[in-house]
Amino acid sequence: MAKAGSDHRGHSGPLAWIERVEVAGFSPLARLAGTLAIFGAAWGARALVDPLLPPGFPYVTFFPAVILTTFLFGLRAGLVSGVLCGLVAWYYYISPNRSFSLAGAEVALGLYVFVVATDLALIHGMRVANRRLREERVANQRQAEELRGALEALRESEVKTHLATRTAGIGIWQWHVPSGKVYGDDTMLALYGIAEREDETPGIAEYNARVHPEDLARQQQILAETVRNRSESTREFRILRGDDGRVRHLRAVEVARAGADGITEWVVGTNLDITEEKDRESHIRLLLGEVNHRAKNLLAVVLSVARRTSGADHETFLQNFAARIQSLATGQDLLVRNAWRGVGLRALVTAQRGHYKDLLGTRILLEGEDIALGPHAVQTLGMALHELATNAGKHGALSQDGGEVLLRWECSGPGAAARVTIVWQERGGPPISPPAASGFGSVVIGDMVRNSLDAGVEIRFEPAGFVWRMDCALAAIIEQDEPGAPLR
Repeated sequence: MAKAGSDHRGHSGPLAWIERVEVAGFSPLARLAGTLAIFGAAWGARALVDPLLPPGFPYVTFFPAVILTTFLFGLRAGLVSGVLCGLVAWYYYISPNRSFSLAGAEVALGLYVFVVATDLALIHGMRVANRRLREERVANQRQAEELRGALEALRESEVKTHLATRTAGIGIWQWHVPSGKVYGDDTMLALYGIAEREDETPGIAEYNARVHPEDLARQQQILAETVRNRSESTREFRILRGDDGRVRHLRAVEVARAGADGITEWVVGTNLDITEEKDRESHIRLLLGEVNHRAKNLLAVVLSVARRTSGADHETFLQNFAARIQSLATGQDLLVRNAWRGVGLRALVTAQRGHYKDLLGTRILLEGEDIALGPHAVQTLGMALHELATNAGKHGALSQDGGEVLLRWECSGPGAAARVTIVWQERGGPPISPPAASGFGSVVIGDMVRNSLDAGVEIRFEPAGFVWRMDCALAAIIEQDEPGAPLR
């Protein structure tokens, strides 16, 4: 039986459930048994639905099995599940059936390896991030417990001295309940943005006025219960600072002390700014959703590329397919290095230059102030630039000495009406003419750019060379946090 290893009070929903699974202490034997059980269930389910499925779905139950195994039991168990599922699918459900023959199965197996590797990497990254968040929360809870213990053991003056010398950034306060006066140290006043006054001591009402309106009623209720029961409490809430109005998250720990008559006279406590911790929690939740969304989008693009890629023979198909997948991977690498923030257009062009990296600046010329592209535009424009460079190397200006490519872009128009124009112009190459039939490359530089970016695309086969021109709203391609800001 798995046992949770940390306290998740105050957290609910999918994140709390994920954390409880993450800290579950499965033994090695239990992980192996669970892995084999999930694998067996996936195999049985695939056998049951096999008569109902058309050809071409060998992994329909095995992908979920690998994902679930990795999520529950870790990366090693996921690898074992991936290998077992892959072997069964290869032997039973990839033609020729009941054979480990590679003939005709290379693409199916390659796609399986790619998808499984992507899933394992994403889930492992999620587990690592989740573990770090949990460790940090445990450390903060331990710190709060230590502070409560100190407050219970020492008198008010000793508490102030002890905590002031041991902790940094923690505000110490004493609330005299009968008078309503709150005696806070310099850190406490700074946390709330209250100016220090020699002639007047702030009251509890002034501090309550800084509490976020949505949190105020609950905080007053908790404090009232602490006073009434002469107990201690731990709270987390938001404030609006008095000096600049910024929203900050605070964690408060307090204990009530009774006077000689047995009625609560003082409440002594601490406040700690935990805004950065809350921001990290929010960012991790956002990343979990973003990773799931982008993984689904990426898999859809891979399947589309696989269906639309062609070649004169199987080897040519594999080369074309691999090149396009590498183009996708290049864009993903740029986004990861930039923490899924804006990627400069110049950096994207440089990354997608492929075999022509030595031509940049000599035969491949760039003109335009750098633009921070959003993640969606990085994928779309990255594939388009890859196709343009590949075509130029096979049939256009880069296929012979003396030819060159000019890639220029410019922004025009004010504010929300701003637009961007990108032009790929070849010159000095061999005579060109429109192809007899449109392939997947034409779809990428044409329909895909039009549909993904709501752009106008113009393709011309001029005597001087091939020209590709795209025009769209600047907002459709830029990083939205800082619209239009050039990278430095």
